[in-house]
Amino acid sequence: MIILLLLEFSVSATEYPLNITDSAGREVTITAPIKKIIVLNSDAAEAVKVLGRVESIVGVTDSVKKKSYYFPELQNKETVGTWKEFDYEKIAELAKNETTGRNDPTLVITYTFKLEPAEKLEGIENITVVAFDFCKEEKLSEEVEKLGEILGAEERANDFINWWREKRAAVEDAVSESISAESISEDELANEILSYLRATYLGTTEGHLDLERLRRHAWFYAYGSKPWVFIEGTAKGLEDIATKGNGSADHATCTLAGGYNIAGELGSAFPHVSWEWVLERNPDVIIKGVYTSGWGWSGVEEPAELVNDIKSRPGADSIFAVKDGRVYAFCNEILYGMDSVVGLTYWAKIFHPSAKLNPKEVYTEYLEFMNLTYPEDRIFVYPEV
Repeated sequence: MIILLLLEFSVSATEYPLNITDSAGREVTITAPIKKIIVLNSDAAEAVKVLGRVESIVGVTDSVKKKSYYFPELQNKETVGTWKEFDYEKIAELAKNETTGRNDPTLVITYTFKLEPAEKLEGIENITVVAFDFCKEEKLSEEVEKLGEILGAEERANDFINWWREKRAAVEDAVSESISAESISEDELANEILSYLRATYLGTTEGHLDLERLRRHAWFYAYGSKPWVFIEGTAKGLEDIATKGNGSADHATCTLAGGYNIAGELGSAFPHVSWEWVLERNPDVIIKGVYTSGWGWSGVEEPAELVNDIKSRPGADSIFAVKDGRVYAFCNEILYGMDSVVGLTYWAKIFHPSAKLNPKEVYTEYLEFMNLTYPEDRIFVYPEV
């Protein structure tokens, strides 16, 4: 009896109605403790699982089931549509309590740019729709905190937020330390310039930097030792290569990781460029971002092919990224969403190899929130860092 009373008290500790402003700016009222959850995308499923309430999920979209490596326990749950089209009759059906015939308090989580569920399900008893993205760095901690409050998982939410902030701070500190250690002094730059001029006068190519490398060192001296980075998406031939500019999540990650995104000044978040444009900018690092069909790659063949494809392009051997062996294939799974701090740590280590960071360790810790273990047989970045 005492145990039952304690359980009852713990469930009802939050005062209802509970009013929350979601990330779409909507005022949402939770009238009772949530018993059922329906997630309309994999980012929401990940957040719920991190907060320890995955057992409350009764409905998912196909995008959740495609990530069986993250959600093995959700593979047999009812499907309520795709990530962009939903079965509202099925959602209403799942909310219903078979014993009472009434709806259990049910939470439906959608993206902020997919508000149709809020309209379609409005007025249905005990079904509440909230809009959270869980994939935008600037809102992530706030969204996790609010979801934790809604689900009565405040302690778990605080644990995750503190961990997330700690890992971001670790990247910032390590990057700052590395940039400082890698910085070029005025005397060093002056000596490099004198060495170049002397060698040019004598007609020799030995013992000095080439002109392009000297120009890059001059830039490092002026703006800090941040490698020039090209972030490559889908390439539809050498004249149409997708990249990421200012306003994209990749640009923000690149900047925080201590890189200089060469597409950052193109005036678009998702510009397209030619390979000739890339050659002219001469990046120090190239990252080929890929959405893999599974959890990273099972072997080196596929990522190696992606890297070699870039290296074999016309003129590739003239740019620093290829000369220095800094062309990478990267699994985008860990770049966006709840686990984005893992991708951030990997990028910081790619840009600044001397940084005191351990991406694998960070990923292992994140997976503990998901009750998963690090897959030693999978590859998330190639070549290894």
